[in-house]
Formats: sequence, structure tokens, C-alpha cells
Amino acid sequence: MDVDQQRIADDLTGVFTGDLRFDPLSLALYSSDASLYQIRPLGVAAPRSTEDVVTLTRYAAEQHIPLIARGSGSGLVGGCLGQGIIVDFSRYMTAIESVGDDTVVVQPGVVLNDLNARLQEQGRYFAPDPSNPAVTTIGGMLATDAAGSHAIRVGSTRDHVQQIEVVLADGTSFQAGIETITRKERTADSSLKLESESAILRSDVRRNLVSRLGELLRENTTLIHKYQPAIPRNCAGYYLRRVLQGDQLSLPRMLVGSEGTLALFTQATLHTLPLPRYRGVLLCLFDRLDSAVKAAMAASRMQPSACDLLDRRLLSLAREDDAKFEEWIPPDAEAALIIEQFGLSDAEVDDRLRGTASLIRDDVPSVLVSRQTSNPEEVNLLWSLPRRVVPRLARLKGATRPLPIIEGIAVAPENLQEFLAQARRILQHHEITSTIYAHAASGQVHLRPMLPPPRAEDGQRIADLVSELYQAVFALGGTISGEHGDGLSRTSFLPAQYGPLYAVFKQLKQVFDPYNLLNPGKIIGDDPHQFIRNFRPVDHPQDETIVPLQLTWTHEEMSAAASRCNGCGECRTHAAGLRMCPFFRNDVIEHATPRSKANLLRMISQGMASGKQLAMEEIRELGQLCFNCKQCRLECPSNVDIPRLVMEAKAQFVASEGLSRSDWILSRAHSFGKLGCALTPLSNRALKESWARWVIERILGIDRRRKLPPFARRPFLSTIRGKYTASAREITQDRKPVVYFVDHFANFHDTQIAECLVKILEHNNIEVVIPADQTGSGMAMASAGDLDAARVVAERNIRALAPFAREGCTIVCTEPAAVLCFKDEYPAFMTHPDLPAISAQVIESGAFLRALHDEQKLRIDFQPLDLFVAYHTPCHIRALTGVSQYLELLALIPGLKLQQIEEGCSGMAGAFGLSRHNYETSMQIGKPLVDRMRTIDAYCGLAECSSCKLQMEQESDLATLHPLKLLAWAYGLIPPVSGRRV
Repeated sequence: MDVDQQRIADDLTGVFTGDLRFDPLSLALYSSDASLYQIRPLGVAAPRSTEDVVTLTRYAAEQHIPLIARGSGSGLVGGCLGQGIIVDFSRYMTAIESVGDDTVVVQPGVVLNDLNARLQEQGRYFAPDPSNPAVTTIGGMLATDAAGSHAIRVGSTRDHVQQIEVVLADGTSFQAGIETITRKERTADSSLKLESESAILRSDVRRNLVSRLGELLRENTTLIHKYQPAIPRNCAGYYLRRVLQGDQLSLPRMLVGSEGTLALFTQATLHTLPLPRYRGVLLCLFDRLDSAVKAAMAASRMQPSACDLLDRRLLSLAREDDAKFEEWIPPDAEAALIIEQFGLSDAEVDDRLRGTASLIRDDVPSVLVSRQTSNPEEVNLLWSLPRRVVPRLARLKGATRPLPIIEGIAVAPENLQEFLAQARRILQHHEITSTIYAHAASGQVHLRPMLPPPRAEDGQRIADLVSELYQAVFALGGTISGEHGDGLSRTSFLPAQYGPLYAVFKQLKQVFDPYNLLNPGKIIGDDPHQFIRNFRPVDHPQDETIVPLQLTWTHEEMSAAASRCNGCGECRTHAAGLRMCPFFRNDVIEHATPRSKANLLRMISQGMASGKQLAMEEIRELGQLCFNCKQCRLECPSNVDIPRLVMEAKAQFVASEGLSRSDWILSRAHSFGKLGCALTPLSNRALKESWARWVIERILGIDRRRKLPPFARRPFLSTIRGKYTASAREITQDRKPVVYFVDHFANFHDTQIAECLVKILEHNNIEVVIPADQTGSGMAMASAGDLDAARVVAERNIRALAPFAREGCTIVCTEPAAVLCFKDEYPAFMTHPDLPAISAQVIESGAFLRALHDEQKLRIDFQPLDLFVAYHTPCHIRALTGVSQYLELLALIPGLKLQQIEEGCSGMAGAFGLSRHNYETSMQIGKPLVDRMRTIDAYCGLAECSSCKLQMEQESDLATLHPLKLLAWAYGLIPPVSGRRV
């Protein structure tokens, strides 16, 4: 923290109740968003209330410090980046304050999906539908006048705002609504009605503001109507059309879309609409993009509620994303339209869909109407297609990527075909291809050229391309910004779009923010080349100051992995059915997001943060906000391998500072298994005594509240000594046994898991080999960043398994984490000639048995089990196979009723949930699952993961069993298993 930052922190201490951050880590994390840009801020403030915002704004005005409002940081144009203090509204100001019959009052940090989930209870919704509703905040929507596919029917955000509570640049706060302009002075009588001196002051500021705005708009009525395009979508510059009507001035209509440059928004009263009861969708496919555009114009005659255009690349991604899309979209489709119709009944919707299809066929006979449906599930699936595949553009491999440098152009719908034709010629001239996604009914085009990540030296090439495309837009009376705002990307071009009207924008800014402190450089700016400055660095410095890496990759490879994160913010989601990210779901803070880790490692790899910073306490804390559940890698649109990046950061810290005593002990918990088994029953009795748990907490760092699993009388590997052994030399094509890797939980705690697998395999006439010199997988060591110790463990396991892997023997694991160790962790931190063969042969036990069943080689002579059981899918199972393969196998047991519990991550994560430092966080993350297990009326819980088992049993009398036990029970291979904890 430098002198100025320290002074700010000192000055605001005690008067600002929110968070203030000036540490290098926070500044790094807030220096980028989902755009191509990167600017290091002065600091970060997360206000808790309007009073905090007023305090901060008054202080910033006194000190001439810029303020930049930020929501989820998912914008594409750099609108929330700057060198001042970032004001993060997403941290605390997230309340839905009241819900009325047709309005709702919210704070700016409320996420759109959360708002609509609340409104759905009343059969209503907030209608604008931006592309990322699971992370987009209402404040961000207000700032950019967000719209979406349905804008042609429901309009944009500004059409649904009743009033906004604003804080001006001088700290004045008031509710901005429809204002009446009058020339009369405030009388003494009216002043008596005001509650306080501050209220009088606010009234004077407000009256003066309204008066000056009214005069400005009246004087420039002709310019506004001449130069501001009257097209369905336009959020470029300040929106001035229809703001002043007679003596009525709509402040909300003008403020929406102002990107935090005129005022900060602390509350909004929004209009809501009834949820549409009857909807239907057409999926139309074309052999040419031109034909699709022509068809969209034909469809517009039926006034669809939405009509989106997708090009060939997006359709290919859709086919990869879902089997239904693969069925409905042929590989040779060049373009598609998704057309939606609302109605008052299913019959009316069907009539409108048929009429739309008929009009399209008349104009484009070659169209293939692949799907016409009013089935709610199919409608939702089809309408999810753009939202699911557009973010996946970042997955496209190669040196070029679809970059959002001209994202969001809009023209009148009737000019869309002409614009796309001109755009194609311009792109061909520059020898550049692009992806196209368009809200065709609104004339809005999301066009992303395929280019390498831009460097400073690429500025002229980009400038030439953008300028030519924008000239084509201007010639057709369009706008450079139909969505997403202006930010750093487009502000430079607003004078060219608006001509003399831009001077009015400057006067408007002067009225609201005379000292240019609110988001400076956005909408109003004087740098014609701003759009090609401050690109995220992509070059790797070639000097000796870069810290040596701990994993098996180069700095260039690490940088490329981190740079695959485009900052879209999908990892900030709380959406049901997803698990990314357990830490962010538990605490809405940017540091907890997976993208924060990618940003940090990218900066380190490119020399923007020194290698020494990896040893800082802040870096260690960031690493603690990841326990290697791998859900971010699974659900990230770009498949960024965040867990591997975090492992590198943790390993750097450990290499520099070493492990704490607690972390060292907990990462080696498997090493104590032999001692615990040797001392049973003494060790098991001690685990139940409060004094013993206190001692364990003091010495080992395991929280005394954590219920620990009992030790087995003898380790499983000891009980089979001399059995299940075979030499790899004995293996032939006709005799190829299955190799069982036991891992520590089945070896030292619940040996029945191992016994069940062996008995099931033998019941199916499969020979089993269990190498005696194997040890635990070492996942806890790898997750802690203790790679030297993890390599020792890995080398021992490789020596034990390699002879069999070389002969093509399948290696089965009953612990999902062990499979991930062999497939992900070991290859990440070591090289060994036998490791690829082992990684290729290892498989989780459920997947192995399911494959046998699919090949009709699994015996299904199960006896009935009249039980109701509750199954939880472990995160590592999701990372391996998406869903548990045991679900299909358990369904073969007669009488067994199974319910899936989808309550997210258990929060245990092995050694993480054992630690006294992490116990509370672990329980908070796992609370939904823990609560469910405490209340569900089931015989038992089920999960493959031993860590999940511990969490599920923490506050429940129900036992959580490995699914193998029910299969073995149903086979009659073991006696009935108790569903209660011992």
C-alpha cells in the first residue's frame, strides 16, 4: 500500500462500513473483466449501504478520486475498469427490498436469475433477458440498458424502470423518477414541508439539476431527433430520445445506459410483467446465412417475441453440447433461426408458429423446419441454445479466437442483410473470418472476428478493421452499440456516430459530474485511440527473474492456460444444478471466483506480478479458496483448468515458505492409518472421547467437532497378504486380470468397500490382482501443493501398477479421488514413462461395472432390497463421468427406491474439512447437504467418495454407504448392511 492508498484507508476508517482493499492481490483481480482490457485500479470498495456510497462519493469528490461502479464484472467493453476506486456493488448490496403487485425494489447487486426466481413465486418476472442472467446484476443492466433476445417484444431495461435512487458526484442522494419541470421558485411554504436542512439541500440540487436538463434537452430537440438513431436497439452514448415530453422529464430513462458516468445507482424500483403462460418455438435451418436473414425478415411479419440467428460455428458447438441438438441440427447446416411466439393459448401459439413457418417457406423454399414445439421442456432447451453455446466460443482451439472487439452492432432490421453483406466483404478484405450471432428481429449483431489475442502492435490492424465496419454501420443509419454499452471499446467512435449531438452529451456530463470523477473516459472521452490501448498483456517475458515452475509445463503453457479465461464471470453463478464454485456460493467475493485464480496466474506468468508475490500471505489465502473439487473446470465455458493453476500457486508457496504444521499433518493423514489400525480398539474409543478430540485438535489440527471414521482392525492390504497376487509376466491375452487400487479409506477405515469390490468381481468370474506395495493416492498432498512428498507417493504407486498397465490390465479404483490422481494430478506434477499407460487404464469402479453391464457381461442375479436410499453425486464423480454410473446399476436391484440428492458440493474435500481452520467454512458450504441428510426419511445415504461420506454423516444418524455395498448385498455376497451409524 503506497502513501496515498494508506491515507485513503485511514481517512475512511470508522465512517465507511464496507470493505476497503488496496492490497496488490485485490488490485490485480479487479484490473480486468470480460473485455480485452486491463487497468490497475487505485483501490476497491465494497459498500454495504447507500450511506456508504454517499460517504465514499463525498470523500472522492473532496480528494478528486475517480469512482468506477462494478457489478459482476462480466461486461465486454471494459466499462468497469479504471485507475480510480472500483465500487463493487455485488458484494453486499444484494437485497430484494420489497415485492409489490407489479413492481419490485432492489439493490444494484441483485443477480437477475435470483430476482426472477423470487418473482416467479408470484407468477411474474423482470423481462429484459441479457445473455448471462445467472451472473448479471441489476446494477449492470441499468448501467448498460441491457436487453436480449426478447427486446423486440418487451423492450430493454430502461422500459421497465420506475425510479432509481442515485448518488451524484458530490454525494447528493435522491430518488430519480418522472420529474415535472417548472420555472416557479420554491416558496417558503413548500420549504416548511421538508424534513431537514439536508433534505432542503437535496431538493435544491435536484431542482437545479432537473431545470438545467430540461433546458438542455429543449434547446437540442432537433439535434436529438436528427442524430440519435430511431432503431429498435441503441445504447450508444446517452439516450435522449423521448426523455423530455412536454414538461415531464424521465430521469430514469436517461440515466439507464449511462454506465455509471452520471451517477451511482443504489436502489431501483422496477416494473414486472406476468410470466408468459403459452410459448412455442421454431427451429429453422438453412444452407446459407443469407437465406436465414431473408427468412428472419419474413418471420417478422408475424411479430415474433424473439428471433435469433446463429451461424455454422455456433451450430457445431450446439451439436457437441447436447444429444438433442445433434439430433435436430444436421452437420451441413450453415445457419439457423430460433423463433419464438407467445399466445393466449396453446392453440394460438401453434397457429402463430405454423403461420410463421408458412411465411418462411414462401420466401425460402429450401428451409428445413427441424423442430416446432410448444412443449415447455423443449422450448426451454431450444431457447437455452444461444446462451449455452455462445460462451463456448472461447473453447475453439488454435491461435485465433473470436474476440469481442465490435460486439453488439445494431441496424434497422430491414438493413440487416445489407450490413452482413458489407461486413463479409470487409472481413474478406482483411482476410479475417468471424462468428455471427444476431437478435435478427431487432437488427442486432454480435459479430466476433477470429483474431489472436491483441498486442499493442496489432492496434493499427484492429483500428482499420473496426473503423471500416463502423463506417458501414453509420452509412445504414445504425449504431455501434446495440448492447453492452460503450466502455473502453466504443467511446472513441461516439463523436463519429453522433456528430454535433456529441457536444450535447458533453454538456450533460458536465451537469451531472463537472469534475469528471464518475467512470471517466467512458461515453465522454478525448482519446481517439482509447479502444486499442490497455489490452491485456499476452507476451511472456524472456528473462531470468521469472520464478521456476513446479508443474510439468512451461511459462508459455501456463500463461496460455490462464489466458483461456476470458473473464465472462460464469463462475460467479448460484444457478441450481451447477456447483461452480462452492467457495463463491458460500461467500460472494471476487477473490473466491475461479477467474480470480486465472487472472492472478496469468499476470504472474507474464511478469506483471513478481514471482516473489507467490509467497505473500494474500496468495496463500487465495489458494485456500480452492480445494480441488474441479467443478469449475467441468462447468467453465472455456474449460479453463483452474485446479491446475491453483496447484501451481500452492506449490510455489510451499516451495518458498513450506507447509504449516497443521497442513503437513493433515496432508499425510493416510500415513497414520497403519498406527490407528494397530491400536484398535483403543484408537476408536479415543475418537469418541471429548478429551481425546481436544488433544487431536491441539496436536494434529483436526477440529474437535469433526466426527472421524473408526479404524479397521487390520488394514485391508494386510488381510489379503499372499492372496490376489500375480506377476505381470503371467498375463496373457487370455488371462488379463483386473488390478485393484485400494486407496487409504478402504484400506484403513472401511475395508468392507474393498471386500465388496473383490467379491463382486469374483462373482462375475473376473480375476483380481491387488499389488501389495501400493500406498494412498496422495491427493491431499497434491491439493496442498506439497509436490515433493506427492511425487514420492506417486512413484511408489507407479512402480506397483506399471507392470500391469503395460500389459493392458484395467486398474479399478473405488475412490474417485484416486482416479483423478492418476489421470490429472500425477501427469501435472511429474513425468514418468509408465504414467501414460496407467492414466489410460485406470477407471472408477462404477464406470467399470457399468461398462460390463453395457457389454452384457455383468450378472444381474440380484435379490430384492425393499429399501429407500438417498444418493449424493460427489464432485469428483461429476468431474470424471458427469453422472454416477452406479445409478444405472442400482436401478437393476428389484425393490430398491433411490432418490438423488442434488444439494451441491459437500464442502468436505478431504483434509480441508478436517482442519480446525476450515471446519466452519466446510460446514457452511455443505449445509444444504448436511441438512438434507439430517431430515430425510431414508434407510441410508449413498456416495462413492469417502470425504462426502464424512460430511453426510456429520450431523445425521444415517450411515452413508459406498454403492458397492448395496450391490454386494443384493448379490447375496455380504450380510445385510446397517443403514445407521455405529
